[in-house]
Amino acid sequence: MLNEGKPFTPVFVVGALVLLGLPHLTDGGYWLRQLVALVALLPLFVLFYRYAFPLRLRAGLWVLLAACVALFRVVDVAAIALVLALYLGFTVVLWGSIYYHLRIGTPWTNGFRFWRLVLENPDPTSGNFLEQVPKLLILVLLAGYLVDHPGALSIAAVEAFTIAAAVLAVLTHQWWFTWAPPDPLAPTRLRNADGVALSRRVILIVIDGCRADRFAEARTPFLDRLAAEGVVCEDMRTVYPARTVTAFTSMLTGATPRVHGMRSNFVPSLGAKCESIFGVLEQRRMRGRLAGIAHLVDSFGEQTVETVTAVTPNEEIDDALVARAREVLERDDPELLVLQTLSVDQTGHARGSYYPEYLERIEATDQLLEEFLGWCRDNGYLDGATVMVTSDHGQGRGIGGHGHLTEPERRVPFIAWGEGVPSGVRIEAARSLLDVAPTLAWYLGAPPPAQSVGQVLFTPEGVPARHDGPLAIVIPAYNEAEVLPDVLARIPRAQLGDAVAIVVDDGSTDGTAEVARRAGADLVVRHERNRGLGAALRTGLETARGLDARAAVYLDADLEYDPA
Repeated sequence: MLNEGKPFTPVFVVGALVLLGLPHLTDGGYWLRQLVALVALLPLFVLFYRYAFPLRLRAGLWVLLAACVALFRVVDVAAIALVLALYLGFTVVLWGSIYYHLRIGTPWTNGFRFWRLVLENPDPTSGNFLEQVPKLLILVLLAGYLVDHPGALSIAAVEAFTIAAAVLAVLTHQWWFTWAPPDPLAPTRLRNADGVALSRRVILIVIDGCRADRFAEARTPFLDRLAAEGVVCEDMRTVYPARTVTAFTSMLTGATPRVHGMRSNFVPSLGAKCESIFGVLEQRRMRGRLAGIAHLVDSFGEQTVETVTAVTPNEEIDDALVARAREVLERDDPELLVLQTLSVDQTGHARGSYYPEYLERIEATDQLLEEFLGWCRDNGYLDGATVMVTSDHGQGRGIGGHGHLTEPERRVPFIAWGEGVPSGVRIEAARSLLDVAPTLAWYLGAPPPAQSVGQVLFTPEGVPARHDGPLAIVIPAYNEAEVLPDVLARIPRAQLGDAVAIVVDDGSTDGTAEVARRAGADLVVRHERNRGLGAALRTGLETARGLDARAAVYLDADLEYDPA
């Protein structure tokens, strides 16, 4: 609760307010006013819970803090000092020094480095000073203001401030700045229709938290040899938000976080909301297992994840994970084994990904994987097997920051080697971890997970997999709310199979966009003002190109042409 950013804010604020109220322990009126203040601040709590302010957006929170101080004239030195002391005590001393020493064996003095990581961190957790501190101070100072100034006018002023903050948040996140990449729309198209496995087994190794740029700097002779003999994706990208549970779930379902539901490492609702590669294999009476830490049980369940406690010295955690992977191979002989290694990630979190220790852990992981795959070869587990090596996310500056896609956390390594893998292929185009699940399915002779929108990375012929995209039906529309549903209804989808209807609302004033969504358009793109038919058609064609469509068909929105 206190590690992840969303629950941290309300838990910390309520705790701080309780401590601030201790001198008034016997004053019932004070606590009643405090309760009223919390109720009045509930919309602001919800706003800060709903919206993260990553990267450059954090400046907006400091503007809000300055506005709060200026408008309400709240400069409670004791409250500010308590918030800062509690926050830095929790993040730097308790978390950065004590917790990491007890959990992974970092030095007791780690706080002397960790304070800098907290200040730099873009990660959406409690360790993000530039996001959390203004949120905490705004809530605590406004609570104090309402306690000292009870009454309807004070509450109305705070609610007006909250409305202004909400407008700023919505405009900032939806209009002024977009950091999240768009979700792919096309379902997985290349499928192993014959159901013939190209590999007897696939071993997927995920080096948790491994930056592609730092991986390239490290001395990794074993993985370099696999890369030279197999396939390398030179621009493999993680998903947004780049969190461990989120990225693993996308990697093994081929689905976006919006679909599988795992948007954070804080998971109130357990279980991915769509089919994973493990479910596909189970339906075909095949076995898939994941050796990793308990985090991943939240998504894939105890029957799939063979766990190792993360409360292990960093020099020992990967040995324990590899030992568990060996047990799984010996006991279950699964067709798919996913192995998570953790020491690289934990080093980035505790010590920083731009320090020498991070490179040293990557190099140690290279040696460990050479030993593990050597053991697999000696025991026959590599016979007819395909090996893939990647990461779930990179790491930025500050507590291995990941979550909001700063450049070094965006890209991860990807190497494939072994049975059915072409030799010496370099895939230069940008690819996504969403592509891993359908590639696993292709090599194991299984269909991709049901909600997969990833695409197979490569085929045995020696080139990246090529396949026909969907048929894009581009429908420019200007004030066609009345006729458009009939147009969409007449498209012969059953005969077309993989058609994608793209409605371009060219600045309509009659609700055309909303009508199109309700009537079954697969994608609606809106011009804020009317720009004309040519511009609308160009927008539709650009959208179709983004879908990797095999063809685009122009269809008028007023039934001038018969949609059939």
